[in-house]
Amino acid sequence: HLQLIKPFMTMLTSIKAHLALLLLLSHDHCVDAQCTVPTGLDTLDTLRPGTLAQVEAMRANVPFLWLPYAFPFINEIIKPETPIRFRIGQIHGSTVYNAVARYHLTALDIWGRNMFRICQPTTAQEELDYKLHEVITAAYTFYYSGISIMDTVEDIIKPIFSEVVGLNPDLLMLDPPDQSTPWGIAKMVADDMTESLKADGWNADGKLTAKHNPLPFSDFSFVGANGASYEPYDIDTTPRTKDHWPWAPLMDSDGMGHFSKQQHVTPFIGFTGRLYGMNRSHYESFTSPPPQYDYEAETKVVLERTRKMASNDTQKALLEYFDSKYTSILPLQIDYSIGAKDSEFEFWYADMVLVNTMYDAVLLVWKEKVRHNAARPTTIVHELLGDKLVDTYAGPLMQAQFIPATEWQPFIRTMPHAEYPSASACICTAYKETMVLLNEGEDDIGLENPLTHTVPGKMMLRCQVCLYLESHSR
Repeated sequence: HLQLIKPFMTMLTSIKAHLALLLLLSHDHCVDAQCTVPTGLDTLDTLRPGTLAQVEAMRANVPFLWLPYAFPFINEIIKPETPIRFRIGQIHGSTVYNAVARYHLTALDIWGRNMFRICQPTTAQEELDYKLHEVITAAYTFYYSGISIMDTVEDIIKPIFSEVVGLNPDLLMLDPPDQSTPWGIAKMVADDMTESLKADGWNADGKLTAKHNPLPFSDFSFVGANGASYEPYDIDTTPRTKDHWPWAPLMDSDGMGHFSKQQHVTPFIGFTGRLYGMNRSHYESFTSPPPQYDYEAETKVVLERTRKMASNDTQKALLEYFDSKYTSILPLQIDYSIGAKDSEFEFWYADMVLVNTMYDAVLLVWKEKVRHNAARPTTIVHELLGDKLVDTYAGPLMQAQFIPATEWQPFIRTMPHAEYPSASACICTAYKETMVLLNEGEDDIGLENPLTHTVPGKMMLRCQVCLYLESHSR
């Protein structure tokens, strides 16, 4: 893991500088003289009397109108495999940013395009209506983008959106969408994003693999018009040596009688996925050094670590909590923005920078994972030690015992992708470095609890936390 931190920091600095220049250019030509007068607030009250009063009451109790359904949405994001989670996060954060950027005088969208803007207020009452219009637009875009990306989330967040927040989801179905209304803006930017995803190199609909009964995110072969090509990932079955131990698929089980043999998840994205922050030549120029594993020594370390973990309930709880970066480190951005009293635009600008940086980091580390194709610890332990008895973690509720090495499993499921470089190291470094940059270079970020208004102290955003947990879980 530590071999990669320094070169990844250099890569991340380039991503963040590129995004900052691309997405927030304060040039005079960015100011659009033809602005759109905001409308629609009276429609909300006409369709459901008392809507604006309910929304205002909600705003008085939560910093952001979308907050009541944010965490149910995040809990759905963690269900797909790791790289797909970060694709969803990138799509969603970028879409909401594109919506609220229309209320900014100079901000460009994530593709660097100028766009129609909502007219700036000129009176005190217009200022109040303008801010309300913006937060309702963000709430509609969060909701509509979420259900557009993952249709399974609609039944979960629709009741919250409609009954708790008080907004009418049916307005999103009006055709054509009115770009002066919150729901019209939400539908336009989300549909625009959906259209762009048809050729983002992820094979999300599976049709690059098969026209009929396609399997989403399945591997495929590709030859581009410029001669660039990609061939599907093949499992390396050549003999293992101490310097050559390639990734091998493990058996997965849901604990309910369903068993499956792993396939390397999205091995193609590092070669075919669309970048949103790095330019292609810089991306292609980056390579990580070959891993320098002493497999016999590493095997002893991982078995000892899991032996100690077996009787440590606190460590188990931390491993489960930090296993998903989306439900552990990412909500820190929400806490930070609440403590900093960020505006709607400030929050979504920061979120857009974060999710795009982490997304590009995932593509970069996936390219290197496939190139090095290193085996996971589970494979090494099983193949190197065989039936030798080892004192280590014996399974749920069994703590540590002497067991055959072939029966050893880590506490957290081994994900279906090659070991090196560490995705957790790269993603956590991307997150930490970006948060520090957004905090004007300060590594210590004081967070105020928005509910109790107490200050629990300063939180150190350090990638070492993720590295430690990664090394103790798999």
